[in-house]
Amino acid sequence: MPATPLKCQLVTQIKGEFHMLSIITAVIVGLVMGAIVYGADRLIHTKSFVVLGCDLVFGALGAYSGTYLVNYGPHLLGVDILPTLAGGIVLSFVVTYALRRFVFKKAVA
Repeated sequence: MPATPLKCQLVTQIKGEFHMLSIITAVIVGLVMGAIVYGADRLIHTKSFVVLGCDLVFGALGAYSGTYLVNYGPHLLGVDILPTLAGGIVLSFVVTYALRRFVFKKAVA
C-alpha cells in the first residue's frame, strides 16, 4: 500500500517534534552541567557572573554537540546520556579554566 501525502506529512511532523524534544533535553542537561561546574569553581574562586553565564552557555552547547557527535550509551528522551553529560562538563570546564587563566589573569589551582 503506497504512502499517502497525509501519512508522510504526519510522520514528518512527529519526527520533527521528537527532534525538538531531544534538543530541549540536551540543553537542559547542559545547563545543569554548567551549573555544577560553576559550583565546583565557586568553592575555589570568588563569585563571578561572567563565569556563571559562560558556564551555562557553553555547558548547553557542549551537551548539544556531545549528543549529536557521539552515539553511545543509554538513551533518555532522544539524547544519549553519557556524551551529553561529558560534553556539558568538559566544554564548561575548559571555558572556566580559560577565563580564569587568560581573561582574569589569575593562577588556577
